[in-house]
Amino acid sequence: MAKFDSPWRAIGFAGLVGIDFAICIVAGVLIGRYVDRLLSTNPWCMLIGLLLGLATGVYSVYRLIRPYL
Repeated sequence: MAKFDSPWRAIGFAGLVGIDFAICIVAGVLIGRYVDRLLSTNPWCMLIGLLLGLATGVYSVYRLIRPYL
């Protein structure tokens, strides 16, 4: 198991995890809104994008923290 040699590295890693999760969710919502505008299907594609963004975010965070489990 990898170990953080300073508290600043641990804080940076926690920030990375949060930002990674947020970017996945925001990207899913924005892509869903764009598709909604193209197809006039408000709000269904946005909700699907939100769910896909959440799933992608969870998987991405899991891949980041897997070496520390």
